[in-house]
Amino acid sequence: MKKINLFVVLFLMGYTALAQSDYLVTTKSDTIKGELRILSYDRIDRVQVVVDNKKEMYTAIQILILKKGEGFFKPVQFDQSIRLMKIIKSGYLSLYGFKLPNMSTFDGRFLAKLDGSSMELPNLGFKKILASYVEDCNGLSVKIKNGDLTKSDIEEIVETYNECLSNQKPVVTVTQESASAPVSPDKTNQLESIRNLKNKIMEQTFSSKNDALDILRDIESKVGRNENVSNYMLDGLKSALKEQATLVEDIDKLVTLFKK
Repeated sequence: MKKINLFVVLFLMGYTALAQSDYLVTTKSDTIKGELRILSYDRIDRVQVVVDNKKEMYTAIQILILKKGEGFFKPVQFDQSIRLMKIIKSGYLSLYGFKLPNMSTFDGRFLAKLDGSSMELPNLGFKKILASYVEDCNGLSVKIKNGDLTKSDIEEIVETYNECLSNQKPVVTVTQESASAPVSPDKTNQLESIRNLKNKIMEQTFSSKNDALDILRDIESKVGRNENVSNYMLDGLKSALKEQATLVEDIDKLVTLFKK
């Protein structure tokens, strides 16, 4: 009996340790466990992972999700940058926490819808701006306009909006433009454009050079695996290279290959 109890205790201790361990999941579906440290950079956040005293660095665009302590984090496009934000509420409308300037805690609040629209939770004009943002849920919008729900009720607002949207029937609209959308550009042209741009970047020196190369490598990997290249990766690339006038033509050509 004592041996059985000891085995159960050891099993539960091991299970608890696993459940509490920090980890990240990459865009390649690899799970990396270790000591995680979220680092803020100019345009793209990074995560330092320490495993057996060895350090590895991952950019925000290489990560699907990560767990640190009791919180879960994911990359979110914000103000021409890609930040790792804490997931507070998720759904049709998600609420995230982010680091305010010169702060180490995730006290900022950011809202993002599945349709791609997003905004930082406003201080000034809260009622007008947020009521308009959730106007597709009329009852909720009216409560915000009337002051029945305030900024301090943001989590309740997000929950109410998601419940409202889940009760609505999805409407699928087929337009002439979507019906005649062009097929994806040839992969060979995409890879050639990526490599040309990488070579030109390597010849230059500027502060966001490593960010740009990291993004290009991830884009190249996705093309090689026949995976979709997200708009936030392309926008991140443009942001990292926005001050490099000699590369504008090459950037525009590459983005066009994925967006046209």
